Amino acid sequence: MPTAKPAAPHTELPPEKLRWRCDLARIPFETTAQAEPREGFIGQERALRALKMGVELSAPGYNVFVCGLAGTSRGGTIAQMIEELHPKTKQVPGPLLCKQFQAYGPPTPALPAPRTGQCLSEGYDRWDRFPAPPHSTSVRGEPFQRQKGRIVERFTVREKELMDDFTRRIARDQFALGHMQVGAVALPEIFPVLEGQMVPIEDISKMVHEGKLDSPVAEDIERKYEQFRQEFTVVYRKTLTLSRELASELSYLEQEAASVLVDASSRN
Repeated sequence: MPTAKPAAPHTELPPEKLRWRCDLARIPFETTAQAEPREGFIGQERALRALKMGVELSAPGYNVFVCGLAGTSRGGTIAQMIEELHPKTKQVPGPLLCKQFQAYGPPTPALPAPRTGQCLSEGYDRWDRFPAPPHSTSVRGEPFQRQKGRIVERFTVREKELMDDFTRRIARDQFALGHMQVGAVALPEIFPVLEGQMVPIEDISKMVHEGKLDSPVAEDIERKYEQFRQEFTVVYRKTLTLSRELASELSYLEQEAASVLVDASSRN
């Protein structure tokens, strides 16, 4: 008769083995600037062969589907492979369907130069939405511009009041509203003010490590920063609502001006 084996005793797992830690002594350089670039592609050989075949295919009807974990340089691998292989391809035109205004029937296909089809389509949409014949200057003259200016000024004042009120409130706790450059875009950001200088919130922990700021003070700054960030989100949404309302009123004003022109034309 087979005998039952005794159960293995439970072994306690120490905390240091709960996750892997990199041994910095095994890295043969101090910074990545000293590392020699690795030639070739990183990844499974079979997957790279399939990607290479997909890049080299020039027949229509074939697609390449790439998946993987974030941070594994999927896009970079594809761009590098395309750059090295230089597949023979033609620029794809921007196809358009042009309406036949003089006759009933299906639209006429057109193949403009690459990347110009969308610009033509958007330009036509704007022209079609707000027609402006040469003799419409009397409708969109000085009275129209004055009314448009009053609408824009009214919304500008409301937006300024919202932002000024928020700026005054955070200034009482030594914070200021500024802008942070992200690429080519300047985004609004809240900054702690220390000794008269606006400091990015990311530098607060660094100042603690350097001994320039006490930990309790840094914690209070970070707590207030998160609170003000939430409040600013509400204020910013209100400004976006004002922008939509402004666009809606200006669109209505344009439509009213166009309707006056159409009525005058129909009477003539």
